[in-house]
Amino acid sequence: KGMLTHPAWLIAHSQNTETDPVRRGKWIQEKLLAGAVPDVPITVDAVIPEDHHKTLRERLELRTADEYCWKCHQKMDPLGLAFEAYDDFGRFRTMEQIEHPENLLQDAKQTDRHEGIQVAKYKTLPVVTSGVLTGTGEQELDGPVRDSLELVEKLASSSRVRQSIIRHAFRYFLGRNETLSDSKTLIDAERAYLENNGSFDAVIVSLLTSDSFIYRKTERDH
Repeated sequence: KGMLTHPAWLIAHSQNTETDPVRRGKWIQEKLLAGAVPDVPITVDAVIPEDHHKTLRERLELRTADEYCWKCHQKMDPLGLAFEAYDDFGRFRTMEQIEHPENLLQDAKQTDRHEGIQVAKYKTLPVVTSGVLTGTGEQELDGPVRDSLELVEKLASSSRVRQSIIRHAFRYFLGRNETLSDSKTLIDAERAYLENNGSFDAVIVSLLTSDSFIYRKTERDH
């Protein structure tokens, strides 16, 4: 829960003035679930339409509802939408401000100062945080989630996510991608994690004492 609800991650995967459920979901799909999402086709105008009476979620769902878009967005949006309780600055919220002049309730000059800043107030709509987790390969984990915290709990219980994190650690500490000959190293690192109550230190020790780290292959002259 600490990583995926941290303001640094939430801000990094937001737009300038709004959240970005697509980018948040794409990151989870690719980095944690080891999935693949194709690039946006050049024929697609990937812009969420403006509507000053709907939330971002409602506008996104209208834009990606057709089959051509949904075949890719189904891998991202249901994951990212679970984080709509956090705005583009990573602040928790239950209501979304619909920032547009016609929705203005109180000008910034008329509002009370909060942390030394006066911010305009706009009409709000309730935030919906439901989502869907798919791609773990485990029937008991895949399915609807009520919010980001339930999603994160299920991700943390996934063996695929655990193996993805260990693979990222391998790439970081060895400075290269894994190959088939590194299978034993990855299996040993996962075993070290499980046998030491989820200790990441144990993963690092296992990686740095493995044959993959100690020995380097050399190319032979033919």
